[in-house]
Amino acid sequence: MPKTIRELADEFDVSKQAIRKKLDANFRANYVQTVTRNGVQTLVITNSGYLLLKQHFIGGNNQKPGEETFTSNTGNKNTDTVELLNQQLEIKDNQIKEKDEQLKSMQKLLDQSQQLQLMTAKKIEDFKTITSTQFGHDNSDLNIDNDLKQKNNAWWHFW
Repeated sequence: MPKTIRELADEFDVSKQAIRKKLDANFRANYVQTVTRNGVQTLVITNSGYLLLKQHFIGGNNQKPGEETFTSNTGNKNTDTVELLNQQLEIKDNQIKEKDEQLKSMQKLLDQSQQLQLMTAKKIEDFKTITSTQFGHDNSDLNIDNDLKQKNNAWWHFW
């Protein structure tokens, strides 16, 4: 279950500020979610993020002499690391599925938009042909008349 910053700080016996210092932009993008609890939006760290923070804070300066800890460059296979990697893969798979769904919906919306634009253009053309046949003259005569009216209404013609 995801945990809040306060819960993690209490569990690792560090300050909330120490936890927040570890929440850089990359970590936030991958392991932090915003959840609404009791009507308040709260930052929560996913289980895989929890395991990373746990490795950092518990495997850090709180070591006892002679105690073996996991470090990434020793090459040890730890069940926590395997579990963490599996969770990360699952998260990435879910993100890819969401992106695929978003792409499908965006393509559908784009197709609908193009169809609407074509229908609108066709209706405008139909309207132009109807109006030109009803008034008995084409649009070029209207454009010439409008240009003449605009020239006659210029301010320098008042002198």
